Amino acid sequence: MLNISKGSMKTWARGLVLSGIVWVTVGCAGINTQPGHGDSHGHMPPPSAHAPGHPMPGHHPLVAVPETDCEIRVWYNYQVVAIPVINNRWIKKELSLKERAERAYNLRHNARINARFMMSSPKEMQALQARDMEKYGNPDGPTFDYLVAKSLNSGLTEQQTYENIITSSARTDNSYNAQCE
Repeated sequence: MLNISKGSMKTWARGLVLSGIVWVTVGCAGINTQPGHGDSHGHMPPPSAHAPGHPMPGHHPLVAVPETDCEIRVWYNYQVVAIPVINNRWIKKELSLKERAERAYNLRHNARINARFMMSSPKEMQALQARDMEKYGNPDGPTFDYLVAKSLNSGLTEQQTYENIITSSARTDNSYNAQCE
């Protein structure tokens, strides 16, 4: 399992986000972000840029589905940690704050759904869905509309609400993360 601090993950994700998709390469000693591997920004070319069926020399693309719940949690965290980097690209493309909030929400929500789909224990997945049903009234976590209503009802402005959704989309639950340390 990868053991990377949250600060390192943010730095790592910033260097590997490529068109909204994070390409992960793993060498024998972990994540390879050494100069000379990829372009001047640390981006790795997609696997199709190499001979079919052959990874880059000295690298093994992470193409296998995570198998343990902790590997799935790490995968989920990498999806979520990329959101601020992707949001910066949306800002440069001059997307509205609301559009960026909706997109950030969708990235996080889809990561949640996909992570649960990969979980090895249907019982644990159902427990998470039951928790979400009780907490949010939805087995798949809060809806975008739920988050907007909750923020507006707490006194935040519309702008603050959308900024809060973007920021919170990039946070994960430390108690669940700690179970995999």
